[in-house]
Amino acid sequence: LNMDINCLLAIQQARYLQSRTPVLKSGNLHLAWEWAQSPADHHRFVNMLRVSPEVFQVILGLIEDHPVFHNESNQAQESVEVQLGVTLYRMGRYGNGASLEDIARTAGCSEVEEKEREKCWMDDHLGFSGTWREGWVMYDGTIVVLYAKPALNGDAYFTRKSNYGLNVQIGNLPSNL
Repeated sequence: LNMDINCLLAIQQARYLQSRTPVLKSGNLHLAWEWAQSPADHHRFVNMLRVSPEVFQVILGLIEDHPVFHNESNQAQESVEVQLGVTLYRMGRYGNGASLEDIARTAGCSEVEEKEREKCWMDDHLGFSGTWREGWVMYDGTIVVLYAKPALNGDAYFTRKSNYGLNVQIGNLPSNL
């Protein structure tokens, strides 16, 4: 029992139980090349480009000599590495699927800092300031399928399941927390 109590006290007094490496932040694609260098950051590379650094290098090797990536004009093309990175980044995003990490990278701040901004926005706009911050707020969403393609901006309603629909988000604030 004493060992359990001492362990719990040690956990409470430590901010992190394992050492952490600093995360580069500037909101640019060049971070992917930095993350590829460190196995500890490979998950960030995969989150950004949707492939591992090894797969990226294989694809790059297959396409880098193709004539489409080279020109004879006065305006040089971006490197094949950057063009592939941009393409993979774009292909890996869909609709409202941007992750918190994506937003943080774009803003050039940490994921924790962006989460605090979200909490402040919730406090300011949803009318239950502070009551949920240390508790649980549950949100879930679903697609409500439409009978037909809407006449106005119909393509905007096309879903990943190949039909037309509205994305509905429902929030629940338990009052007993």
